[in-house]
Amino acid sequence: MATTALPGLRKVAAELLTPLGWMSGTLHVPSHLPLEEHLAFGRQDLKLTAVTVPDEPDRLRFLALRREMVLVLAPAVADDVPAASPFSAPRQVACLLPSGILRGTLEVFMNLRLSDQLHQQGPTVTLRRCLLTPYGATANSAGARSLHTAVLNLSRVIGIAEDG
Repeated sequence: MATTALPGLRKVAAELLTPLGWMSGTLHVPSHLPLEEHLAFGRQDLKLTAVTVPDEPDRLRFLALRREMVLVLAPAVADDVPAASPFSAPRQVACLLPSGILRGTLEVFMNLRLSDQLHQQGPTVTLRRCLLTPYGATANSAGARSLHTAVLNLSRVIGIAEDG
């Protein structure tokens, strides 16, 4: 049965890394907000439909997922996150997460140090061309995962370093 988003909402298919592991589902995002703003400044719960939960055979029709429980959100389509600004430059970073290291490209304002950017940043950061691996693993290791876009919840990140 096909479903449609409620008026004023758009659907965004995504994978979400939580303390339970990777979930997937469809987020319902206000049409007037970019995904990153919705994640950073929305209400406490993220509204998801058709949700897969690790090790569960059936999808959940609806889940109100606590926003602070999301470590990484990876939209299925890269266009769901705004493009880089002409006033920024790409920097390779490594983000330490409880379950592994996420390497990717972060847009940082020109002539700004990474630490200053993070100090001014809201509760999320968006990385592009990412690779998530368990600690000590490589891109070819079991458990390695490529993501075209990853929105990180900074309150759940252990640390961020320049990588390279």
